[in-house]
Amino acid sequence: MSVSVRLGQLALNILSRWSIKPLPPKPESGMCYLTIGSRTHWLMLRESMFSLYRSWKKLPTITVVSDGSWSAADFYPVFCWWPAKINVLSRERIIAQAHAAGERELAQYAEASAWGLKVASIVLLARREPLLFVDADILWFADPADLFGPSDFWAKPRGVRESNCYQHRDLALRFCPKVLEPPFVNGGILALHGEFLPEDILRAMVHEALADPKDGTFEQTIIATAVKLGGEFFPEKLSLVEFDDVHRFRSRDMQDEGYYSRHYVNWMRHLLYRDALRLRWRSVLSRNYFPSG
Repeated sequence: MSVSVRLGQLALNILSRWSIKPLPPKPESGMCYLTIGSRTHWLMLRESMFSLYRSWKKLPTITVVSDGSWSAADFYPVFCWWPAKINVLSRERIIAQAHAAGERELAQYAEASAWGLKVASIVLLARREPLLFVDADILWFADPADLFGPSDFWAKPRGVRESNCYQHRDLALRFCPKVLEPPFVNGGILALHGEFLPEDILRAMVHEALADPKDGTFEQTIIATAVKLGGEFFPEKLSLVEFDDVHRFRSRDMQDEGYYSRHYVNWMRHLLYRDALRLRWRSVLSRNYFPSG
């Protein structure tokens, strides 16, 4: 293992033993903040939520979807430090909602893989209220409220960009070749209030994804198509999705570079734990949990 990976493992071990005491309340924004994860993602999710609390002046309403590896009874004691109610939705509930909406393929996709569960959750919940979906492997470094704008204007899907093209090429060529052209879409953050994709396109793309539901490129391409066909990108500084420091001793500093968040995709997780530990120490040294600037 590289020095960077070893430091990440050390940070993970420290964080796993460093509990969070109940935090004082903050004003609430009313925004719905949706995320999803397995039991193995709980430490990442905890640090993601802590970074959110530390950075955001107003807290969103958190909704967490279980992939089936944990229940609400398991979850609440571990996350009781959060100063507001957390809504927990089971995989079965999302599947039932998809069936009730007449979305048979979407229900099958949600049942077959976590990728499908993510797509189904976004599609169904965004029809009801303004929704910000955020992957569990994202840390926040500054308050992005000004970049989001009023939720009244969230009718179009808005996503974040990345430099890599992680798409299913055949699916993209059939439905939206633009996703194969830069700027490429990353599926880690998406804001929406309304329809994700036209009904016929969504159903057809999900049907294609059912051929190999555990292939994450299908999910990425479906989200990228929603952004490229009828949506737009957030400002570039909302989130960094880059990999050039994956093995460096000194990783990139989001606050110095002016980024509001960073997405630590699967091979970057050791950097997530390193940066999360750094955020925890900064909070201890500042003697409070409020933004420093």
